[in-house]
Amino acid sequence: MLAGHTLDLLEPLVKFQVGLKKLNLHEEEHVLLMAICLLSPDRPGVQDHGRIEQLQDHLSEALQAYIQVNHPGGRLLYAKMIQKLADLRSLNEEHSKQYRSLSFQPEHSMQLTPLVLEVFGSEVS
Repeated sequence: MLAGHTLDLLEPLVKFQVGLKKLNLHEEEHVLLMAICLLSPDRPGVQDHGRIEQLQDHLSEALQAYIQVNHPGGRLLYAKMIQKLADLRSLNEEHSKQYRSLSFQPEHSMQLTPLVLEVFGSEVS
């Protein structure tokens, strides 16, 4: 069953990566996109939602300005990049759901990596 979980997770991940690569982003765009993703005000444990949202907005504006300067005629690129963030969030939710389901399969909990066990804690052990 674990192999089935792995394949179910791998295909959408590869599809996401291929789609991201097709955007031909510059390193600066990758960095800004990662920062926008990491600075999400709705993450668990965030205390100053307003400040995080403000930082995310500044990064978003910087990304849009970079695109305007470096991709003339690429007015849809920003929208495609933001869609990739939405896709990534969906992938994260699906991965989390499948890893949590492993808690109902004790025979697989011993095969999980230390990082997964740390992230999901007692939910999968």
